[in-house]
Amino acid sequence: MRRAPSPLRVLFYAVNGLGLGHLTRTIAIARQLRRLCWALGEPLEVAILTSSEGDGLALVHDFPAFKIPSKNIVAGGGLSAARYRKLGKQWVWNAINLFAPDILVVDTFPAGSFHELYDVLDLGSKNVFVCRAIRADVATQPAFQSALRGYDKIVLPEEDGFNDTPLPEHAREKAVGVPPILLRSVEETYERAEARERLGIPLGATALYASTGGGGDKDAEALFEQLVATARALPEIHFTLGAGMLYRGREFPAPNVSWTRRPVLSECFRAFDGAITAGGFNSVWELLHSGVPCLFLPLARGWDDQEARVERCVAAGAGVRLSGLDPEAITAGLAALPRTIPTLAPRNGALAAAEEILGLVFAEERIDDAALLCDPGPLFAAAQQGVGEEKLLKAAAKRWKDEPEHSPDAAEALLSSLLAPQEMH
Repeated sequence: MRRAPSPLRVLFYAVNGLGLGHLTRTIAIARQLRRLCWALGEPLEVAILTSSEGDGLALVHDFPAFKIPSKNIVAGGGLSAARYRKLGKQWVWNAINLFAPDILVVDTFPAGSFHELYDVLDLGSKNVFVCRAIRADVATQPAFQSALRGYDKIVLPEEDGFNDTPLPEHAREKAVGVPPILLRSVEETYERAEARERLGIPLGATALYASTGGGGDKDAEALFEQLVATARALPEIHFTLGAGMLYRGREFPAPNVSWTRRPVLSECFRAFDGAITAGGFNSVWELLHSGVPCLFLPLARGWDDQEARVERCVAAGAGVRLSGLDPEAITAGLAALPRTIPTLAPRNGALAAAEEILGLVFAEERIDDAALLCDPGPLFAAAQQGVGEEKLLKAAAKRWKDEPEHSPDAAEALLSSLLAPQEMH
């Protein structure tokens, strides 16, 4: 009997603390990588190693997550920083050694949270570093620059074509830029009316979304309390507060305020006329990708320059910077807010990132061909019909071999034909 081919083993490592950005980006790439493998007919074994307290996001997307506590939560258990570091390093080493990945994908922290990755980057796996724009004062540190030598490829998510992370010469040779890596493409989001129905927003209301990111910031509760006080003074506006999976503070009520903890709120972003947001990578680019004008209130972060990101977005006409969260500041911001914004993020770069990663083990021509089947529009339609992505893509891959023409239009036509009621149900 013919033996089944061994699965490709891919392990993602996402360090997290205050926000969900690293884990979200990891899952965004993993979704596309899994789609590509279904379309390629290649078996895949994929898992996520994370210190994020929002690991439930992996569950939502049907990925197994191996979890270690984040630095921000261990104090509640009485663990000292030194003891946590010792436990954490050993745990990461053991997890990577036992999983034995063919490809290890690391986001933002090339040496890991405890500099533990120096000891595993030479164990035989192909290593990929996903490098969102990082502050120069961090990226130029010797430890950061040295760790980059352990990677076979560096994926640079660009922001309107921009990623100014300073890389040494040896790293630039391995680097490739992709569009912003997002959890959902705009084709995978609900139209305005349906999004509002799902969120309980009146169809004719002026609706604002407000978020502090993943919710783990120490000032998040105070910011939400101030927002709700402002909402009470602006009863003509409906406020939807995205608490984030990491938020552990109070929820403040008001007649025109609704709270949501939807794990993938970006599916409903087209419900909003505008958004009050900090300047984090994922929050900003998911909103702009959905065409939502932004009222920016950047937060201070050690590795991420939110101020610079907001400055560029405002200069490009994507929104305005708020002077505060009081009613006067919000009213002034809304008066200056553009109704429509330029297309700064026309494409989701998650598929391109997944293609680059698989390019380390599969032929480029095969990957490009399979990517034609990973059209987010039909895949979202399949999900709405209760048809699983795996079922659709595997069925499409079987027929794709015999198609006379391989093009985006031919792939869309094939996927649409398979979604006909008599085909998949």
